Amino acid sequence: MKGLIGKKVGMTQVFNDEGNLVPVTVIDVGTCQVVGKRTPEKDKYSAVTLGFGEIREKILNKAELGFFKKANAPFRRHLKEFRVSAEEAASFNVGDAVKADMFAKGELVDVTGITKGRGFSGVMRRWSFKGSQTKTHGTHEYQRHPGAIGQRKTPGRTYPNKKMPGHYGVEQVTTQNLTVVGVDVEKGLILVKGAVPGHNNAVVYVRPSIKVAMRAQHKAARG
Repeated sequence: MKGLIGKKVGMTQVFNDEGNLVPVTVIDVGTCQVVGKRTPEKDKYSAVTLGFGEIREKILNKAELGFFKKANAPFRRHLKEFRVSAEEAASFNVGDAVKADMFAKGELVDVTGITKGRGFSGVMRRWSFKGSQTKTHGTHEYQRHPGAIGQRKTPGRTYPNKKMPGHYGVEQVTTQNLTVVGVDVEKGLILVKGAVPGHNNAVVYVRPSIKVAMRAQHKAARG
């Protein structure tokens, strides 16, 4: 699975080829570089380690500084390893810039990021509960409550993973099958239509759609 590390810049809108106005999320991938490689001979698998975002040497700890110097790679703030085939890994060298043209207009991608933090939230906001519809017969201030949460004497407790109020957000989420509306190689930007998780300036990972790849594999297997 090839991919890129990027920064969610924000939203804008562009006109497509049919003249329709399309809302898009702008992802900046301009500083992606190869900082390491994994080989089957040494590591038992093949992968490429990408770095994103510039960082000063004095901010790095000794372990990070040793990693970059041993690989003779540029310093980068964020690192992510992407599994690729041995042939694809051989085509990359440490220090190579990975540009936005890895993806093409019209391609489907999966975007992974950390969702916005929403603090302590109730069940209607956190889990989309309908809420109590009883507003008469002595019921007061109960419209947004979760309802009963336990059982009877046996087992006499609330089961784990019950949907209840709690901390909402700050979770890793992958949104699948987003459409690439445009690619600007010079500026290092990818324009994606769909819900990209995270706040503005959040780090996201862009990969080719796993469902498209699985469909192709199934079609090939069927002959």
